Amino acid sequence: MLRPPESVEITPFVVGFESMTGKGNKNSRETDPPSEVIASLRSEIDKLSRELRAFVAVALQHGLRDYCEARHPALTAELEKFYAHSQLRAKQKYETVLARISTVPELQGTSGDTAERTYYRNAQDNVAYVEHALKNKRFVLGGIWVAPQYRGKGLAHKILRVLVEAADNADLSIELYHEPFGEEGLSMNELEAFYNRHGFTMHHTAPGGMVRFPQSPLDLYTGD
Repeated sequence: MLRPPESVEITPFVVGFESMTGKGNKNSRETDPPSEVIASLRSEIDKLSRELRAFVAVALQHGLRDYCEARHPALTAELEKFYAHSQLRAKQKYETVLARISTVPELQGTSGDTAERTYYRNAQDNVAYVEHALKNKRFVLGGIWVAPQYRGKGLAHKILRVLVEAADNADLSIELYHEPFGEEGLSMNELEAFYNRHGFTMHHTAPGGMVRFPQSPLDLYTGD
């Protein structure tokens, strides 16, 4: 059996970070990676962490909680805690807006039986109502109906102006889906123009509807 000469020292051949940097090798000078390399690696790690966080967030929104929890339990728990707090804050903002819109100049509002409508009356009649809900952390406005005999008197403007000011103060976006109320109501083009004047615009996050983000600029209302 052949044996290596006793004068020859056999050293295992290991390729890795230590052998590349000289660490762990008594015959090599110990050096640290250049600062720009460390900065680049940290930047890449931050980028990958953000991408993973975004991936898990999207997966949770599509009902893949078990998948996320099995692979990234800590991140899943963190995101769920954030979402729960975010939903609670949105509900609190929504309720704040509802409380504010119950009082409009010259009108008094009351909640409907399902809490998805606010009705308005003046000293004599029921004159208008607003359809609303909270969805995806937005105030969803289903439209403003005004009794035919009170149309053209600026009531819808008064109600909407109080609503947008309350939403601005609460930092809550409004998502709008509107349809004409009968032949005596405004047409679709007239409705869009009316809501445009109050800061609503078409947006990809509300297909078929309009959105008003907090602090959107308002056109001056010049009607009577």
